[in-house]
Amino acid sequence: MSLKSIVKLYQDVNDSGSTDQIVRDYLYSVATIQDDRIQKRLLEELIREYVVLEKRVDGLLKNTLPEMVANEIKYGGKFLPRPYDCTILFSDIAGFTRLAESIPGDLLIGLLDRLFKGMDDLVVSFKGTKIKTIGDAYMAVFGAPIEYEDHAVMGVRMGMALLKMVDSFSRQNDQGLQIRVGIHTGRVMAGVVGKERMQFDVFGDDVNIASRFESSGAKGMVNVSHETYISTRDFFEFEERGEIALKNKANMKAYFVVRER
Repeated sequence: MSLKSIVKLYQDVNDSGSTDQIVRDYLYSVATIQDDRIQKRLLEELIREYVVLEKRVDGLLKNTLPEMVANEIKYGGKFLPRPYDCTILFSDIAGFTRLAESIPGDLLIGLLDRLFKGMDDLVVSFKGTKIKTIGDAYMAVFGAPIEYEDHAVMGVRMGMALLKMVDSFSRQNDQGLQIRVGIHTGRVMAGVVGKERMQFDVFGDDVNIASRFESSGAKGMVNVSHETYISTRDFFEFEERGEIALKNKANMKAYFVVRER
């Protein structure tokens, strides 16, 4: 079997057409074997194992990173840091410390797991990207890494949906849970950090502001910045809070979301 035939066989079996250097080197080695039957058997075994492994690695990569970011890393080797105009959302469970002290650890983790899975589903439905969870805090971004114009509207809709979901979840689990949600619209720098566990993350002062709007909010309310308000006031009704004090920041205008128009 010629080298050309071997490569053609590989491409026929692996419909993705991707060949890394290890596989190419192996193909050249197999091409030197004179017995066609041995060649074909070795190739078919290699290809089956390689395709299965590649799919597993691809699945793990896309489960860890946004699909667009994962594809850039897979085919280009890296995801270059870049700026985004986007909307950042933070949520936090009010009274979580007291809850953590009142129930066994395994029950607490199970509770958070079910709650965060529900939040993950909501983020996807509102075209957002989950960034991370820190304890009971949840962070998501809208408009990055995939850009779109109505990211502020989608972020606020996500915030309102979170309140409803947590209220329903709390009643079903008899826990009396309530969350605070803070949202801010601004500019961030996004990139992939880490080596052992790569993570897509966003950075910048506007991320800190969004976090402050969560911590300065109220239980069962979505607290948004003036920037988010300007971008969404045609879609929602708001209660103006005036200027509020933010930790290590100048006072800023804040608004509670009342309802969607």
